[in-house]
Amino acid sequence: MTIFCHRLSGVLKASTPLHIGSGARTGVIKHCRPFIPGSALRGAVGTAIIKAVCKLEKPLVNHESCEYFDDCVYTGLFGEEFGKASNIFFRFAYPLHLKCDSAFHPAPRTTYVCRNPQCRKEYDAFVPPDECETCQESVRTFIGYRCQSCGHLERQPAPISRVTLTAIDRAKVSAAQIVGEHGVSGTLHTLEVIHKGAKFGFEIVVDREFEHALGLVEATLTRALPDEGIGGGKSRGLGKVAVEDLRVEGVDTGTIEKRAENIDSRAFSVRLLSPMLLEGKMLEPSSLLEGARRAYSWVFHEGKPKLPEVKPEGRAVGAEMVSGWSLKTGRRRRIEPAISSGSVFQFKCDEKNEELALALAALEFHAVGAYKPHGCGQLIVEATR
Repeated sequence: MTIFCHRLSGVLKASTPLHIGSGARTGVIKHCRPFIPGSALRGAVGTAIIKAVCKLEKPLVNHESCEYFDDCVYTGLFGEEFGKASNIFFRFAYPLHLKCDSAFHPAPRTTYVCRNPQCRKEYDAFVPPDECETCQESVRTFIGYRCQSCGHLERQPAPISRVTLTAIDRAKVSAAQIVGEHGVSGTLHTLEVIHKGAKFGFEIVVDREFEHALGLVEATLTRALPDEGIGGGKSRGLGKVAVEDLRVEGVDTGTIEKRAENIDSRAFSVRLLSPMLLEGKMLEPSSLLEGARRAYSWVFHEGKPKLPEVKPEGRAVGAEMVSGWSLKTGRRRRIEPAISSGSVFQFKCDEKNEELALALAALEFHAVGAYKPHGCGQLIVEATR
């Protein structure tokens, strides 16, 4: 059995409140996500690595013009920023359900709940019943999160509150004011923040070719990341985190083979754990199979396998707009449409195929679509609804 990647996983604990901005706001209120996107963790770790390994007195914005570009650990790991293959992948860090120490993942879009608060019977199906089988009340779609261990549903899995802030005019020693065409306005604004003490499960995958960089990534997580911080408002005391229970392990092909034994390639569902970008398209059989072939090749270091045809059986999807931070340009990437986390696609195959099961198991590690190093396109293969 051959190791094809190394996985670093553990717990991120909020040492101070966190503001993980979503870009959405209502008036002066800036909203906050209840989880940490892979791009946010990627940006914090990447910035810390630049500071640690750069041989120049001041890191360059245009890394390609650096004389050390070809030998730089940072540019090797974060190759996607420079038109190369990325060798480090950051997953979305979702809040932990502290009662069972497991993560809350986006609930499947096939989840329905009885409206009766005394009943709350749950259904997981593409077509829900007209009424609850227990109390005959109507049922509604559930949009939220589900504990991957005990199945508990929660609309807001991380506690969020609001803090009100303002900018300071140091010269006048008073609250700052903005003078515009229509008069003078203040800088009072409100941030939604995740409470101090909240915990998130995180995972980072490093390609086997960069095994020599594992020590650097591990040291960055344990020593530099707590100082670097995550999210917005870091200059105001927000964003401090601590890494707990860090584990570093090699993942070999035997892990994929064992996982494939539990996948029925004749009929299966694919559930998204993070947004997926496929140039505005749905997850069709062709894109699923192409992603599975690439994942198989990445895991087993072989050519792309010939996989049997699969057919779509149903889907329950949502849409959202996503963006992120570009370390290369130092600014936010353009906003793009994506298929939402929790979306479910169901497929069937006319035969039981071992290579297809292996490719699907590999796809759970490799993801599908664009921005995989940022955590997008992460999925899990499940039984049919």
